[in-house]
Amino acid sequence: MSFCSQCELIHGEEHRFCQKCGQILKRAPSTGRACPRCGALTYPGQKFCLDCGLPLRTMPFGREEPEAPRRAPVFYPRGPEPQPNRYQRRPGRAVVTLVVIALVALAGLYGWRQLAKAPAQPSYPLAVTPQENLHREVERVAEKIRSAHLTKDINKFLSCYSSSYPDLGGLESQILQLWKNYDIKEVSYRISDVASLGEREASALLVWNIQVYDHRTHDYMLLRPAYKINLEKAGDGWKIRESREEA
Repeated sequence: MSFCSQCELIHGEEHRFCQKCGQILKRAPSTGRACPRCGALTYPGQKFCLDCGLPLRTMPFGREEPEAPRRAPVFYPRGPEPQPNRYQRRPGRAVVTLVVIALVALAGLYGWRQLAKAPAQPSYPLAVTPQENLHREVERVAEKIRSAHLTKDINKFLSCYSSSYPDLGGLESQILQLWKNYDIKEVSYRISDVASLGEREASALLVWNIQVYDHRTHDYMLLRPAYKINLEKAGDGWKIRESREEA
């Protein structure tokens, strides 16, 4: 295959001069490139493949497409990789720790043995004044009456009163009527003015707060009776001998 070096036209083997400019033709190099599609041999200056018609990248005759210079690989220096914080074994520190633990254990054992050998100190009960003791006795009686109201136990209620209490039967009827007409919801009390009247007698002021529910009116009520009571000491504790309602 021949080509024109001036107008870069390709001619057949039968031509010696360029059909366009008349320039003498030169012989094309025997080496060429393969077509990317069909693999046929192509030459410089050829715009299309003669076999499959694939458009080609043309270069002037006598010139070869320079190969792209190869770049030297770029190496970036790597910084030192951070090493994980690993626990450094220090046998000396472990030994010291074990010694300290052993000393603390020995000291605790020695202290416990000394404490066990020490004679026990006698415990003396706290002194209770007669007035405080008397207040507790009155509180026991009031607590028993409170429990009898909540459970509607007439026997427990009457056990808080002495057999010499005036009109004990009328008191029993009064309490039973109260329990019949009302539901006892809550009972509390306040004790004051506790005084001793002798070895076996005492007095106190007892104020009650009794919350009841009235079946007749379907309403709640708060009863706050206050009684001045006299107590006497019986065989099984203190009991109310007489009472007087206060304003």
